[in-house]
Amino acid sequence: MKIYHLFYCNILNLRLKNNSVTKRIFTATILLATFFSCNDAEKKSDDNNAEAVKNTTEKGHSDRLVYLDTARNLYNLLCQDWVSEDDADALEGMTEDSKFEIPYRSIFFAPNGTFVKNPRNAMDYGNWVYDDAAKTITLNYTSINGKDIYKIAELGPDNLKLKNTLINTTTILPFVGSGKRFKDINEDPFYIENNRWRIKPSKKETDAEIHQRLKDNIHFFVLYYKAVLVKEEKNVSFWGLPSCIKFFSKAIFIKKPEELKENWIRCFYNKEQAMQAYALADKLLEQKYTWPKGDKNWIEQNLAVLEQMYKKVDELR
Repeated sequence: MKIYHLFYCNILNLRLKNNSVTKRIFTATILLATFFSCNDAEKKSDDNNAEAVKNTTEKGHSDRLVYLDTARNLYNLLCQDWVSEDDADALEGMTEDSKFEIPYRSIFFAPNGTFVKNPRNAMDYGNWVYDDAAKTITLNYTSINGKDIYKIAELGPDNLKLKNTLINTTTILPFVGSGKRFKDINEDPFYIENNRWRIKPSKKETDAEIHQRLKDNIHFFVLYYKAVLVKEEKNVSFWGLPSCIKFFSKAIFIKKPEELKENWIRCFYNKEQAMQAYALADKLLEQKYTWPKGDKNWIEQNLAVLEQMYKKVDELR
């Protein structure tokens, strides 16, 4: 495994800068028809996460990924999803109902020069430029009209250390990665084009635009589930990802109106339009869906139903 150590005297912190009754609309087995609380479902989901991912395999996964342990240049190594080493384990035990607000600093460098930063918190995005001679990364923010410049102190297939050149600090910020990325950038849930539904519109939207924003939101979670399976992720967590839907082990719910978080409301022009999308989602969850039979784990089962939901969105008007 190649690891690049790049030390400088002035290597300069990643500025991480309806209805009030919850509806359980799907069950994968008759046994799940017994009523259970959201907390029980959440606990089951947490307990099953590790085992579900561990036992998930699918032929052809390797053909959909680029493995970076043989990368020959630094730009190629950078093009993946990085998470702050200090925050990497923060999602364990965190559910959507968790009252704690935690930082989960992460950044996805896309091969086409775009980036998405901190998608589980206040998402930023823009374009990035790598300077091979200076060994620096410049982030030009579209979201906040600013920039950051980081010097690379160390880089390997699964580790990255940065210093911010724009502030007076000696702090080195360590990040960890999986050492792999999708060959097709459109398959990555954190690619900016798969997150435009999160960008607050500048003016009131039409019914068709609200409909599309909800559809793109569901598409994001389809991609997220697929990425968990293809990359064999160790942790499955929906914490911080805007949605009006709750995902549990072999069950999917519409949230109560009072459970909707501000990060969901902020995806729309105003609360009224957010609730319009919520009403559409409520109708969507009332439709009939077929749960897959056989040995599929809950991640694969939920994904199968989500894909059906995505196809049915256009039937709602």
